[in-house]
Amino acid sequence: MNYLTIGHTHSRRVAFWQDVLAAKGFRHQLISFQQIVGEKWPDISGTATLRITSPGEDFETYRLLLSLGGCPQAEGLSFEKGRIQFAQYWYKGWCILLDKIDNFLKRHPHIKVMNSPQAIRLAFHKATCQQWLAQQQIPTPQIFLPQLKNYEQLIDTLEQQKLHQVFIKPWHGSSASGVMAFRKSGNRQMLYTTIHLVQENGVRLYNHLQLQKYNDPQDIKTIIDEMIPHGLLVEQWIRKKTFRRKSVDLRIVVIRDTAVFVVPRMSPHFITNLHLGNEKGKIEALEVAWGSACIASAKKVAVQAVAAIPGLFYAGVDVAIDDYNEKPYVLEVNAFGDLLLNIHYKNKTTYEWEWEIFNDEL
Repeated sequence: MNYLTIGHTHSRRVAFWQDVLAAKGFRHQLISFQQIVGEKWPDISGTATLRITSPGEDFETYRLLLSLGGCPQAEGLSFEKGRIQFAQYWYKGWCILLDKIDNFLKRHPHIKVMNSPQAIRLAFHKATCQQWLAQQQIPTPQIFLPQLKNYEQLIDTLEQQKLHQVFIKPWHGSSASGVMAFRKSGNRQMLYTTIHLVQENGVRLYNHLQLQKYNDPQDIKTIIDEMIPHGLLVEQWIRKKTFRRKSVDLRIVVIRDTAVFVVPRMSPHFITNLHLGNEKGKIEALEVAWGSACIASAKKVAVQAVAAIPGLFYAGVDVAIDDYNEKPYVLEVNAFGDLLLNIHYKNKTTYEWEWEIFNDEL
């Protein structure tokens, strides 16, 4: 069996997968994103397994995708930690690269891919993916605006639909980058977000590891309007069920048709991503407090969400349980959402489970 991995050399995901293969007595051939752009594919004979990994955490890959996507500033771009910019070009470039992988797979039907390029493409467009899941009868937050045009449209929508709070999310991105929780009561406004606004020599937005709060309508308008080119959806604010006075949602890693890992993410705020310093809870404690049926319903919708996306073998599904009616909602599906650091189930990592389940099916 040949193993191919698409990714960059410094990727943690590549390293973890490589470790699993080595423990099983296999080696893999790493194919860089630069090789794919240059159509420099390896010669493969016999059966093979292909794993596509995230292009994140590497600036040269980021710049490569911007260039592919037609960003005029890509060539001269320098690294600025946390800077939020050019997501629309990044996604276009990512889709071009995924199409190249897809064409390679069509030419080599003996290669079995873990997560297909088309499934990854869909998962990386949050608005389209959520709309698709809703069409498949998967419970998701209601989308009020699939494409926000400007700040004024947001205010008009809230007033027309008598809404007081919504979530605003970028179409593309991960790790809560650019996510906004917006509240409005009369003339009072509040925006909770990971976005740090800098207004010196122009406007710049940065992803921050601490939740930022804005109550000046002009600052809020500036942030939202600056984020418009990235593509923004406006959706229902699900009031998450709480545990120990913290808001909780669940990162559920589904492998094939099984919810193997369930990790509670607990936060005193509305945004629960673990990299923001939030608490990694114990699912056993939650089952005692909430009941096993509540957790089982969350696992069920996570499995249904992955099954609804053709070509998706594994994914990290974020599920929130509504505090009012205990109904689970799929917040998003992450095609590369299996990176769970220092978390094991039956003494195995997510990557070890993926290897075993995938190879059992071959």
